Amino acid sequence: MSEEMQKDLYMLQRHQEQIEDIYGQVELIERLIDEYQQVVTTLIEVQKIEGEKDALMPIGANVFLYSRIKDTSKVLTRIGSKTYVEKSVAKAIEFVNKKIEELKKNEESLVKTAREIRQKMDEISKRLRDKNVQVPEKED
Repeated sequence: MSEEMQKDLYMLQRHQEQIEDIYGQVELIERLIDEYQQVVTTLIEVQKIEGEKDALMPIGANVFLYSRIKDTSKVLTRIGSKTYVEKSVAKAIEFVNKKIEELKKNEESLVKTAREIRQKMDEISKRLRDKNVQVPEKED
């Protein structure tokens, strides 16, 4: 096998790994978008609460504490690694919706990159097939 064909086979493998990494990132982004959308839904419901309200507060690992919500007009929003800002519920919804839009743009960019890589893979595969080299079918 020529050096050029070995290089093409290597590039096919590398591109496939890149695509797998990209789709792993896309999956993570989709989970984050779902989580942020749940936050927006919850904040919308919080806006409807008048007076005090009993609630369950998640503390992690699917464990909850009984709690009482006394003030539903403001929430704390994390804006940095250890920085939180008090915002009205409406401003918090706006903030979270902006995060969702940023994530969607990142997701679109990743999918576009994956398509470009897939196109390169198709070109390499065609080149190899033209030289009668057996190329495995592409996986998504």
